[in-house]
Amino acid sequence: MAKALQDFLLARRARSLAAALALVTGALAIAGGAAAQAQGALPELPEDLFGALPEPATEAGPPPPVHDPANPDHAKLQQPKEAFAVLPSDARGRPDWVRALREGAIQPRASVRGDAAMQVLELDVLMKNTAQMPYVKFPHGAHTQWLACANCHDALFVPKAGANPTTMPKILAGESCGVCHAKVAFTAMFTCERCHSEPQPGQQRWW
Repeated sequence: MAKALQDFLLARRARSLAAALALVTGALAIAGGAAAQAQGALPELPEDLFGALPEPATEAGPPPPVHDPANPDHAKLQQPKEAFAVLPSDARGRPDWVRALREGAIQPRASVRGDAAMQVLELDVLMKNTAQMPYVKFPHGAHTQWLACANCHDALFVPKAGANPTTMPKILAGESCGVCHAKVAFTAMFTCERCHSEPQPGQQRWW
């Protein structure tokens, strides 16, 4: 019994030390970033900060079993790379859907028949709870040019300020903004500046 209690106390102490070390490491990283910001320069990051992780479906052909390669009509399907070749690309070579929309390369319909008009809302929402990262500006205009309000409200987001706490882990897990981003829209993993686009007071733009 005494040995079991001793092992338990040692394990708990080890966990406490690990947690303290993680906090110190995080604090040092934030302090280093703040110091570099104060000097007007940020340390250079590797080109691919998160490693070679899989991209959304724009990376290559559709994964099985979406299509059956044994089907004789499979070869008649247009491949993604061919379809995306006519679209403008973003800085990473992926389709820039908003630019394609603005340049008329794609023309979403408000209805199946195409006889309805989009209800476009030009309203930017500035999210300031971003720690040391630049603020996030959510543009309703770029979304409502091809999405109805009901796509997001109220199932994903309650239309009320402060009612939708969002975190990067939730987004990367396919929740919140991640329901679309990292699936049909640009991934949030490699393109921080696409959302964190508004510098905080005193911050310098590095993108």
